[in-house]
Parts: sequence; C-alpha cells; structure tokens
Amino acid sequence: MAPQVWFITGSTSGMGLALVQEVAARGDKAIATGRNALARLSHIQSENIALLDLNVTAPLSEVQSTVLQAVSIYGHIDVLVNNAGKSRMSSIEEADEAFVKSIFEVNLFGAIKVTQAVVPHMRAAKAGTITFVGAGLGWQFVFAEGLDKEISPLSLRSLIFEPGGFETGLTEPRQGEPFGGLPAIDDYITLFGKVFGAGDMPKVPGDITKLPVAIVDVIKAEGLAKGRPLPVRVVLGADALDAIRQKCNEHLQLTDAWEDVSLSVVAEGRRNTSPWLLNNCSILKNHD
Repeated sequence: MAPQVWFITGSTSGMGLALVQEVAARGDKAIATGRNALARLSHIQSENIALLDLNVTAPLSEVQSTVLQAVSIYGHIDVLVNNAGKSRMSSIEEADEAFVKSIFEVNLFGAIKVTQAVVPHMRAAKAGTITFVGAGLGWQFVFAEGLDKEISPLSLRSLIFEPGGFETGLTEPRQGEPFGGLPAIDDYITLFGKVFGAGDMPKVPGDITKLPVAIVDVIKAEGLAKGRPLPVRVVLGADALDAIRQKCNEHLQLTDAWEDVSLSVVAEGRRNTSPWLLNNCSILKNHD
C-alpha cells in the first residue's frame, strides 16, 4: 500500500507533534503545520515530514494558499487532522469577549476553514479522510457528523476523535495571553474549588504516547481497528468513555421521564417522525 499523506494542524507541540511522529514512523508522509512551525519543528524535518507555517485563524484565502503548498509537496492529501485548538479555565461570566472570539476562531472557524481548503483537493481525487480532535468530555461537536453526511457520497470520510484527559499542554498559556486561574468573582471560587480543587483531581488517565497509535490505527484500519468500518465518532480514554456512557444513560432516563412534556407540543396527527430525519441523525451508518 502506498504511503498516505497526512495534513495535521496544531503540530508544534502536544498531541499534534506526537501524531506527526507516529505517522512518519509508520512510513507515511506528514505535513506538520502550526504557528511558526518552520522554526519550531526544524529538528524533525525529514523525507517523511514536511513543515508549513499555518495560523488557522488567518483569512480563508491564506489557508487555501497554504493547503495548495501542501498539495505541491507530495502531490495530494489523503488525511486531514483538524487538531489545532486552545483552551482556558474561566467562568462564562468572566470570559472576556476577545478571548471567547479567539476560542471560536481557533477551535471552530479554524477547523472549518482548513476543511474548506482541503475538501476540493480530496473531492477531485475522489478519496480522503477528514478528522477532528474534539473533546470527549464535552461531547458536543456536531460539525464532523454533518460533514460526513455531505461528503460520504463523494467517497470521502469524516470522523471526530473524542479524547479524554491527556497531558498535551493544551491549557498552557500562549505568549501574550493570560492563563486564567482562579476567578476574580468570589461566587465562582467554590465551584472552581470543586472542579479543579487541589488534591481532588486525579491524574489524567490518558497516555499521550498511546494516543497517536490509536488514531492512526483507526484511520488506516489497522491494529485494534482492523476489519471494522470507519466510525463517525471514536472515544479515546477511560474518562471520556465513562463520562459519555454515563451521559448517554442519563439522557435516556431524562427522555423517558420527560416524554410527556416533549410530546405535549406535537401538532395533532404529526407524531410520526420522518425516517429521513432519523437516518440523517444516525451515527451508525457504515461507509461502503
């Protein structure tokens, strides 16, 4: 099988860097991108690892130009990994507008722009896999599911990885940005003490050295993923698995307990749900 070409965002540290190195170790080609990637990752550049500077918050035209450069390096892109992300502890009330906007610019709009720039090349090749590294404990990123519905008829694939806790440096302060920390409003200190209390938080269970192995195995249908159809969502980590399983069970309990309220707003004679809607919401549909 010919080596695959991976375009990975947020590759200058943490999960992205580990994934780049895992891809190269498997004999595939990795295009590592990130802010100042050329300078920060020069020590890993090789025949199998190319570097490109990319800020996912740049205008779409700049992102498209970078993707075009990436295509010119190895001739195509087989796998896109939307890994770039940022995070900071803050109460909603205290989160300033500029930082909230920056979160969405990186975590949402950045992923959308990179995907928009890559999809045309994959569509022309009639092959490709698009992945998102979300947050298993958040369990609310639906962009990848919607994208999968749109591109699966084009022989393209989309999925989202939902990792739990891993020591990746995601919450480390960026240059010129405050880390956050304890809230300035006293009313939130008790809550933060419960959530982030000293001595109460267990060590993150995830092993960062094992994470890229699992991601690559799923995308290449190797290892534990061998023989399985590519899913839309993959949970990674014991904490994410337990939290999502608990939320699913609790959600079923709530839908049963509040079914009468849910149905109280249904128009007369319109109880039947459209099969199209149910199919469109399904995440179990297998790719051919």
